[in-house]
Amino acid sequence: MKKIRSMTFCFFLTILSLVSGCITIHLGTRAPQDRLKETVVEGHGWNKILVLDINGFLSDVDPWRPYSPPVTVLNDVKEKLRKAEKDSRVKGVVLRINSPGGTVTASDTIYDEVKRFKEKRHVPVVAQMMDTAASGGYYVALAADRIAAQPTSITGSIGVMVQKFDVHELLAKIGVMNTPVKSGEHKDIGSPFRPQTEEEQKLLQKTIDELYGRFVQTVADNRKGLTRDEVLTLADGRIYTSEQALKNRLIDRIGYLNDTIDEVKKMAGVETARVIMYHVPYAYTENIYSSVPLPPVSEIHLLDLNRDLAGLGSPFLYLWEPGLQGW
Repeated sequence: MKKIRSMTFCFFLTILSLVSGCITIHLGTRAPQDRLKETVVEGHGWNKILVLDINGFLSDVDPWRPYSPPVTVLNDVKEKLRKAEKDSRVKGVVLRINSPGGTVTASDTIYDEVKRFKEKRHVPVVAQMMDTAASGGYYVALAADRIAAQPTSITGSIGVMVQKFDVHELLAKIGVMNTPVKSGEHKDIGSPFRPQTEEEQKLLQKTIDELYGRFVQTVADNRKGLTRDEVLTLADGRIYTSEQALKNRLIDRIGYLNDTIDEVKKMAGVETARVIMYHVPYAYTENIYSSVPLPPVSEIHLLDLNRDLAGLGSPFLYLWEPGLQGW
């Protein structure tokens, strides 16, 4: 019996040693050796058109997700633009946007990165809105030379908000009191543990107004034919369908991704081109509708703020979140 057990154990070790070099478990972490890969999803020829995804909640804070790559949307976009910048065969870029927006800073920084790329490479960049390109998602689209939307896209929601909760009465019912020690009267402005004063409301509103003004001016600067006053009439926070956005000159065209790829080719002056995507190893990229997975949060759950906004504090947001009130 002992001999049989010994043989069985040796057999198991032999099998384990043979397969150990063949089995790799990928938990999604992006290591330095996992450089971005390039995949051709359609077309042929020497020239290339890059489809670059900008998906989900726009933030520069790593999301906390088990087995999730520590890569933000901002990080991902920067990395891919850097790669495209070094490739002279990339003759144009399609920004495929599916985002309700995010933090003010992340939205503005991604916008700036796209602008910098255009200045360095001088190639056409066209934004293609998918399901949603609202608030910060629309802000990013403004960096493109032209903006196209699917017939069923939702956009607009031009404005800014900050989420604030008041739970002091609830805490009082269970005997919990907040007694901060602070250096100034307004050091804990926005605290959910006490009522907000009228003066604090005015201070927060002033900040909101300044950030809102930046959004409005960015629209006016990039949408030729729209004056700042005309933008103000559109920028009350409402969302727009593609038809409404086109009528109000917030976008240039309604069409599908294929149409936008053809448009970029014409703008670049090329008849044929490979349509490419950049992705980490093992990501599925079969055609132009393949979605390169991004780890950041795609939605915010008000009952699970610790998961989705961990590390963000109470950020100012260019965000469309149905059910929440903003500008």
